[in-house]
Amino acid sequence: MTSLKKSSNTYTLITTFLLIFIIQTSCKNDSENEYKWAENLTEAYAALHKVRNLKSADLIFEATENMPVKNWENYFVTATIYAEEEQFDKAFLSLEKAITNGLTDSSLIADYPDFKNLKAHPEYDRILRLVQRARADYLGNIENPDLLKKLENMWVQDQQALSAYENELRMLDSTATYRDYQELFKPVEEIWEINKNKLDSIITIHGWPGNKLVGKEGTKIAWAIPQHHPDVFYKQKNLELIKRAVAEGDLAPNFYAELSDRIARETWQKQTYGASMDQYAPYPIEDPSNVNKRRFELGLMEPIEVYAYYHGIEYKAPTKKEAEILSRESFRKAQNHYVKFDDFIKENTPDSANTYILKAINFYGDISNQQLFEAAVKLAPLSNDRSKRIAENILEVLVWRKWTNRLIIPDHEAFTSLKERDEWVHLEEMIEKSL
Repeated sequence: MTSLKKSSNTYTLITTFLLIFIIQTSCKNDSENEYKWAENLTEAYAALHKVRNLKSADLIFEATENMPVKNWENYFVTATIYAEEEQFDKAFLSLEKAITNGLTDSSLIADYPDFKNLKAHPEYDRILRLVQRARADYLGNIENPDLLKKLENMWVQDQQALSAYENELRMLDSTATYRDYQELFKPVEEIWEINKNKLDSIITIHGWPGNKLVGKEGTKIAWAIPQHHPDVFYKQKNLELIKRAVAEGDLAPNFYAELSDRIARETWQKQTYGASMDQYAPYPIEDPSNVNKRRFELGLMEPIEVYAYYHGIEYKAPTKKEAEILSRESFRKAQNHYVKFDDFIKENTPDSANTYILKAINFYGDISNQQLFEAAVKLAPLSNDRSKRIAENILEVLVWRKWTNRLIIPDHEAFTSLKERDEWVHLEEMIEKSL
């Protein structure tokens, strides 16, 4: 009897272990399969980055088909390649899928150079009618078309001001000073302030203008206004409204990710979602080994590797071990640059000091608030104009970060010479706003 009981207990134990093993294996496989589409999409864009051909287009098309939420931009990319390669059936299928999944701008098809050889094809007119119908349906579902027109007019003003600035910029010669550039940019800042006030009025009446109210184009314009405005506190205020709209399903999550990471970049801190790209890589990312996990949890439609490819950048999120090594190296380099900055201050060579404090800052978050403040204290009294501007930027960032000791800034003797400059009034306003 005892022997039989032992045998029964052993059998139960083995069965339990087997059951646990099967459940764990099943969960692991489910977890791996959950993001298999992301791996496939990354591999597809890696292939496109190397060679733009039919094979890479097929890979992107297939990977997009397996996405839990389809991305019309991917289908648009494949359509351009298929059109170039005269694979007309595939090109029109891709365009039809792009329209089904959110493309409503007929000019993108009608005016896009890669589609010129599609115009003689009998399917072309059907595709144009399809996108025009999608556009009409989109506009018909907007609750407040008049508000959309108001936002569109605001955007026209923004773009015209920037265009005028860029044209005048080309006319400046090599003798132009920093002040000349500032004066030239004032009309743009004035438009930004006007649009800020208009958006504030819209929000007071309607709340955040989301997809239901003004459609995806209108809400993109609304988002771009705080994105452009230089006041980080204004960005932060709107970020909370955007977060709520995303949670309610009334706004695409990329708007939250991009504004959140823009704020991080402008306050010299590491970004969360990798939505802010530098020339050759993303700006520094907090815990980069888990960036895709955060992206997917937010509801973004592509891994960071694919998002980087959208910007012509080849990037791969590091493993946890690689990220730890990179983090230590980043901190070490930032601190070394800070030490060199300090050495050049002591040697009274401000140009070199300016260079090294900026190098230290560019590691985003690896220089403490106290170190930044001490750098501003050392730079502000110098006669070098660039040193003073860097000191002003540092102080502004410390205020935006709501540094606990920011209230000592106005009365600190090191900043006496800064008080004679126009920027000082703005800084005092920012301190007041931060309270």
